[in-house]
Amino acid sequence: MRELTRAEVQELLARPEELVAVWPDAAGERLDVIVPRHLEREGFRFVAEDDERRRMAGIAYGYAGAPGQWWHDLVAAAMEDDAQDRWLAPGHFEFVELAVRPDLRRRGLGGRLHDALLAGLAAPTAVLSTEVDNEPALGLYRRRGWQVIVPEIDFGPELPPFVVLGKDLTR
Repeated sequence: MRELTRAEVQELLARPEELVAVWPDAAGERLDVIVPRHLEREGFRFVAEDDERRRMAGIAYGYAGAPGQWWHDLVAAAMEDDAQDRWLAPGHFEFVELAVRPDLRRRGLGGRLHDALLAGLAAPTAVLSTEVDNEPALGLYRRRGWQVIVPEIDFGPELPPFVVLGKDLTR
């Protein structure tokens, strides 16, 4: 497991075929626009693990969320004030992505990436979203102490329904 610097992530973005092999949904706008924008956010962290042939096997990344960011503001609007205060307090961590190369899934790599990304964070909470019907992801997150904080949220007409999960990092 290794934590990549911003410069190393920029190098990956310059040769997207390695990232797309792990994270097929990343091709296009996500790698060209969204990840570079995230790279500049406070608290950006990116972890990766390679397989025995030194090919990228999985990645996870996130950053400190804040008002004015697209995802943060949509999620905040779906919550009551007390939930916003609890889960989206200043300094919370937004767990943006966890992806494992399809041929290496169900071998514990996702859990290792998850744990490495959150290790040592000073954030009070972490939040994430995943598709409502993504049972493998929901199972992984439940086993690691995440709880549903928004049962269903709509991120746009071309996307399926999502669920928002939260994890208390102070315990």
